[in-house]
Amino acid sequence: MQTYNISDGLQVKVRIEENLCQIPADMLFSMAARKNRKRSFLFVSKILGKHIPVSPSVMMLGGMSLAAMYHENLSGADNSRSRDIIAALKNGRPPDAAYRAEAAKRFPLSHPTLFMGFAETATALGHTVFESFSGNAAYIHTTRENLTDAGNTIAFEETHSHATSQRIYPLNCPLLASECPLVLIDDEITTGNTSLNTIEAVHAIHPRKKYAVLSILDWRSRENRAAFAEKEKALGIEIRTISLMRGTIEVNGTGLLRNPSCPTGFQTQGKHRGIAPTVEYLRLDSFFNEYLSYTSADSTGEENTTPYIRHTGRFGICSEDNQCAEAFLKNAGEYLKQFRQGGKTLCMGTGEFMYLPMKIAAHMGDGVLYQSTTRSPIHPRDTEGYGARNRLMFTSPDDPNLLNYLYNIPFGAYDDAYVFFEREVDKERMIPLVDQLKTTGIRKIFIVICSKNWDALPTPEHMGSYPPEDVVFLLRDVSDLIQEQGNEERERAIQSGVHYSEMIPIEYRPSSEYMRIFHDSMGKYNEKIAIATGIVSEHIIRKRGRNIVLVSLARAGIPAGVLIRRYLKHKFGISIPHYSISIIRGKGIDENAIRYILKHHPKLELQFIDGWTGKGSITKELNQACEAFEKKWGIPLNPDMGVIADPGYCASLFGTREDFMIPSACLNSTVSGLLSRTIHRTDLVGEDDFHGVKFYKELIDEDVSNLFVDSVAARYPAVVEKTEEGVRIASETPVEVSWLGMRDVDRIRKDFGIGNIHFVKPGIGETTRVLLRRIPWKVLVAPNAKNLDHILQLAKEKNIPIEEYPLSAYHCCGVIRTLRKKS
Repeated sequence: MQTYNISDGLQVKVRIEENLCQIPADMLFSMAARKNRKRSFLFVSKILGKHIPVSPSVMMLGGMSLAAMYHENLSGADNSRSRDIIAALKNGRPPDAAYRAEAAKRFPLSHPTLFMGFAETATALGHTVFESFSGNAAYIHTTRENLTDAGNTIAFEETHSHATSQRIYPLNCPLLASECPLVLIDDEITTGNTSLNTIEAVHAIHPRKKYAVLSILDWRSRENRAAFAEKEKALGIEIRTISLMRGTIEVNGTGLLRNPSCPTGFQTQGKHRGIAPTVEYLRLDSFFNEYLSYTSADSTGEENTTPYIRHTGRFGICSEDNQCAEAFLKNAGEYLKQFRQGGKTLCMGTGEFMYLPMKIAAHMGDGVLYQSTTRSPIHPRDTEGYGARNRLMFTSPDDPNLLNYLYNIPFGAYDDAYVFFEREVDKERMIPLVDQLKTTGIRKIFIVICSKNWDALPTPEHMGSYPPEDVVFLLRDVSDLIQEQGNEERERAIQSGVHYSEMIPIEYRPSSEYMRIFHDSMGKYNEKIAIATGIVSEHIIRKRGRNIVLVSLARAGIPAGVLIRRYLKHKFGISIPHYSISIIRGKGIDENAIRYILKHHPKLELQFIDGWTGKGSITKELNQACEAFEKKWGIPLNPDMGVIADPGYCASLFGTREDFMIPSACLNSTVSGLLSRTIHRTDLVGEDDFHGVKFYKELIDEDVSNLFVDSVAARYPAVVEKTEEGVRIASETPVEVSWLGMRDVDRIRKDFGIGNIHFVKPGIGETTRVLLRRIPWKVLVAPNAKNLDHILQLAKEKNIPIEEYPLSAYHCCGVIRTLRKKS
């Protein structure tokens, strides 16, 4: 038995009964007094990375040792692996090398298993246990976060804690609802009541037969252990208990320190007098690629809408996802390493955000120690062997009603410090923490933000020539920052590898003959467009309902979005919000714009709109973008795009599949609200900006944007019967997304030796655009194709040859050929 005289009036006697790996007690913990009426002392872990700074590798070896013991217990193997891992901690080998050697030998699991760590202290411990298995596992940790917009919550109490309420949000954790074994992980169990409360809460909703409780230390009394046996019998379950060290404790006294010998904070003195550390803010949100958008509220009711990082495990994570995280955590660590000021660095997690900062710290080089802020109020005492030699106390950045603490930071011990926050909070809330760190003699303090607060999204600029009720443009006006380039110059740049979105063409000024063709086409086709618009609008309402927001894809989708919005107003009397955003082939959709819409219309579903389909490149891009957005933000988007015409047979929501002349395809900005095609260049568009666009204010006298949509919308009352007939016929015809147009594209590529699929521009709309913006080699026209007057006029003006070619889905196709390099 070992006696710890923790403070005046507080004594704890420890009797170790089981220590399979023969670990010295002082390697695992020291003792301290804490301000807690339920339990006045604390076992301060030396391998947990919470109150005492440790090497990240020590933390990971600690978790791996528990994983080894669990695996050995399950399989009946001897304790050789756990002994080897503990030996790596004991024998003085560099912990990084020891961890790398052991991490290469992860443990197998024969059946799916869910691991659960307890907040706030054991979130990283639980995660390191989980990651020690090669697969077939999932992890989730409890939390004290209060989410305002997440259901499916399991709540329980941590009876001895200073912050008793715990929650489980299994929002990304299907294994919790299964019958697989549940393994609970905590740093220490004294009574085991928290574990039993958790088992009871989970079992009431998702019963299973097998549970396990893993801990570094197990101090349960005989009565406490009997309570586990009673719970097993009452619920008909099995509970395995596994720990690195097991024993019993005897407590004498109350433990309240009357006169702490170490004050809170530090006093700068001696050679450090006058040191004023600098503070720098760094962002890591570009390294993390998956978020979950939930809102939390603090004790004052103030909400934080900053997304959570998926890979923390708070909402659930599987083995495969965890392995994918290794690469970006390594990259983040190497990025932060370049800012280090010297050879001694302290990295700090905040609250229950422990695992990811610890893993990042492991990649920041030698001389890095790690610990975390905590809610646990420990009495400091500057005595050798005591668990809290000094203390920093400050208001929590996450909640002004809570106090947080940091312990054991000797004055002048570090050259720099990195404080990691999962979610961005107001800088003013960080001041108390930063002020306390400034008293430690640290020369440079880095505040590292891992998830950006998207409330700071840009405000939409008023632009374009449409009435504001028709469309809101989520685009950034970069008119004064970009120069137009000629078609040949752009073509050579594109073919040499420059992305098309980084340039804009010289705006085509149509000839009087071409404008005559445009006006004639409105007379010929506006009724057909009105009918097609009505049909696709009816399909949208039938399939998606009325709780939608229209999201047109700039720029061809802008007039289509305006027309659909006006039809819905005319037919159903509803004013649907309409935004126009950017999507760029090869770069995806503007996520800032999507998040702006979701923030302002949280209860509406997004309905994407475009004018027509060509070979389906944007359809594919939208599908990929929606998948990527859901993976990154945890928010599903419906990629089922609505178009007026779908000659490519690659959309399921369409007005017609005829390849006909849509007048809005004939012109550029002057029929699309005076906007250019969208722009994405890093020197023009920042990470917090919407994608860019040029607004041609100077062309207002030539603008026919409103003339076009007004003339089409004016036909709605006259085409009611034809629209209804079209909807009836469509409802009786199975919709097949066959990608029929790709047969034409593939044949053209083969017949003309076109290597790049993007050099084939099928359909009237795409052929028109290639004639306006690019340098086509030739235009292919289907036999007996009619109503191509504007195509023929443009080809004539630009000296582009016309060639007859058998097309099945389209009436025409523009073909680009590789330009010869200038010598």
